[in-house]
Amino acid sequence: MTSKNISFCINTAVNELDYIKLLFRSLKDNLSTLKHEIIVFIDSDNQGTLEWLIEQKSIFTNLKILKNPLPICYGYARNINEMFKFASNDIVSYLQSDMVISKNYDVYISKNIKNNTILSSTRIEPPLHGPGLEKHTMDFGLDPSEFKYEIFLDWCENNREEKQTEYFFAPFTMYKKDWNSIGGHDTYFRRSREDSDVLNRLILNGNKIVQTWEALVYHFTCVSSRGKDWHNKQNHKAQQRAVLQQHADMIEMSRVNRKWGGFSHGSPNQYYYKINSNINIDSNNFDIFKMVSSFFNINYINETSFYNEFINQNEHSYANQLLNFSDKQWDKYSYMYNTENLEDYVSLGDPQGDILVNFNLSNVNQNNFNNFIYNLQHFIHQYDEGTYEYDGYTLIINSKNNIIKDKIKIINPTLKESDKYLVF
Repeated sequence: MTSKNISFCINTAVNELDYIKLLFRSLKDNLSTLKHEIIVFIDSDNQGTLEWLIEQKSIFTNLKILKNPLPICYGYARNINEMFKFASNDIVSYLQSDMVISKNYDVYISKNIKNNTILSSTRIEPPLHGPGLEKHTMDFGLDPSEFKYEIFLDWCENNREEKQTEYFFAPFTMYKKDWNSIGGHDTYFRRSREDSDVLNRLILNGNKIVQTWEALVYHFTCVSSRGKDWHNKQNHKAQQRAVLQQHADMIEMSRVNRKWGGFSHGSPNQYYYKINSNINIDSNNFDIFKMVSSFFNINYINETSFYNEFINQNEHSYANQLLNFSDKQWDKYSYMYNTENLEDYVSLGDPQGDILVNFNLSNVNQNNFNNFIYNLQHFIHQYDEGTYEYDGYTLIINSKNNIIKDKIKIINPTLKESDKYLVF
């Protein structure tokens, strides 16, 4: 069995050195050749990760280390993009730092990768999230210090399956040209949902989702997003970080709704229409307004206090805490990310637009939200021009323009030379 030339891309941050050491042990033992390009992006470091990795160059002769020189983190959407651009091979393969590969991992992804394909390997995870049809649930350890390495390798050899299903998650492998054709990760998503967004765009661009059950990895789960020991209820600091991540996740989901009109992970709509709302604010429930407003391009309202509260939200607060940004640093480095102006989403002016939905805020309830608001894109795609009534909502379609193709390729800001990563 032989492997194609692959660029393995791995990102890492604080408190992850033990995970990286275990991952590199598995790379050394289980790749069919050590000639693959291995790119590690150190986004932050408090354990001497750079020094340890430099020592590994005597084993991995094509190891490239990219080091963030800034006092803040790039974040994984940004650093994955940088690694993929830096990669010298046609095939790029992303591994998270808290993963362990099985025997001949490179051979099996080489066997299954094809042009215009997003290939996910199959995870083996401890039962922290419960079982799922897309993975194996087996506990070989919750921490590198207790990981049952040899037992894990034996288990993989006995449970490898020559089958394919359709699912996407990290670790994933694809041709670099396919990634570049859509612009990579959208840095609009700073803490989560960047995977669902990029998957939508890859599929809309003609790529096929494939999951191979031959290439197996162990995944300790959520170390990069929630931090080490996130599952330990007695670790107060870890639990605080997990709560911050939950808040950040909610904001990212609002961004998904704004961009796509609803959530999808692998089955995106083939259509997207700009829809505006005309909301009579007859309720003081700002949380309901925030939830509903994310499904419209512009929300025309008649309440100044809601307008002011909406535009003065700090939607980057949780991500900035997790990524170690102060307010001053965010002012300096926010240019690195696709951002938005909340004033673009709300207006005190006269309602207008090709598609408009009129309703009272007090009319919104969980039932009609799920049945109508969440499915607006579907309704509009099916309906002709005209006026329609639904459970207290008035939908006016003056004209329809499907702009889904405009969403496939994104452009991220270019790094200033002074802020670019260092190469070792």
